[in-house]
Amino acid sequence: MKIDTRPVEIKITKNEKVHQFIQGLHQKKVKIKNLIVRDEEVTFEISRKEVKIVREIRKKYRLKIKIRYLETTRIFQKEIRTFIGLLLLIILPVVLSQFVWKVEVEADTPEIRVAVEKVIAEKLTLDSPVFKSNIESDFEIRQSIMEELRDLSWVHIFKNGSKMTIVPQLAPITDVKEQKPEQLNHLVAAKSGVITHFVLSSGERRVMPNKTVYEGDTLVSGVITVGDKSVPIGAVGEVYADYWLETEFTIPKKVQITSATERKWTINLKLNENDEKEQVQSFREVNLPEWISRFIEIRETQEYITSNQEITEDQIESFILPLLHEKILKSLPPKTIIKKENILQVTFDGDKVKGKVLFLVNENIAKPYPIRQGE
Repeated sequence: MKIDTRPVEIKITKNEKVHQFIQGLHQKKVKIKNLIVRDEEVTFEISRKEVKIVREIRKKYRLKIKIRYLETTRIFQKEIRTFIGLLLLIILPVVLSQFVWKVEVEADTPEIRVAVEKVIAEKLTLDSPVFKSNIESDFEIRQSIMEELRDLSWVHIFKNGSKMTIVPQLAPITDVKEQKPEQLNHLVAAKSGVITHFVLSSGERRVMPNKTVYEGDTLVSGVITVGDKSVPIGAVGEVYADYWLETEFTIPKKVQITSATERKWTINLKLNENDEKEQVQSFREVNLPEWISRFIEIRETQEYITSNQEITEDQIESFILPLLHEKILKSLPPKTIIKKENILQVTFDGDKVKGKVLFLVNENIAKPYPIRQGE
């Protein structure tokens, strides 16, 4: 039911029937406010919901009245629909903020972007809009992508309100050219682990997936049997295995953190070529006509913000683990991924944070071993 209590001013030309008119309003329980009696007119205020009653009684006494709505532009009215609107205004943003409405992949090449989007569609629950509590953790998202795309060294995940941006980072390209071995080899285990899969171009498997192998075991033989003869062809490829890696760490309790913002297009004036550049990385630049490019440049940039922060126990999983994760990966061979980690111990000792973490690593453990004559 609509209840309109906005004030309305009533003006009546004064005559002998005004008194009876006001009495009639009282009988109808119309609340009269600010009643002013002048020589030629009577003015008072009522609620807008009672205007209909005023008009009915005016016809009975044939009085001339003027009606003026005092608060026609007031934003918040004392009405049920206003209350409902305000309630929705408060509740809707809270409800909508619980969802991720946009998931975007920013990659250096279209091929990498498409590959990452395919992994997201097949392996993850990121079909927007998606309820935030149903989304995998950053670690699970990163591992799912890196397990499928082993050429990546890291996957950055940025969250800004209801938007998630995933930025895959390629492993650095090395200048070392692949050289053909001077002699034919077997592939043996450089360390112990549980075999997960093979990536071979030649050779014969000597172990099967899910089998535990130990350092020195032959993984792939470089000699194959053709009929009743043994033919050395050489084993070439990669053999991946899971193994646990324990690491200790000591980091300062107070650290300086550099975080990246979202990429955006900026227009810069070339006023002084010698000005110091801020911590900004440029990705793409718009090719402008030469006469314009002398004065301005349009680039897609990403800023890096540096801040000082003190590590707390609540940040072990959100800060320390990703930091160790990335550091360990950089020390391991390319295409290595970390599947899982277990925190063994963390202590806050004065201005230091110390601890032990166990990582489940998936790595190429194959190394060449020469084929002896007569094999």
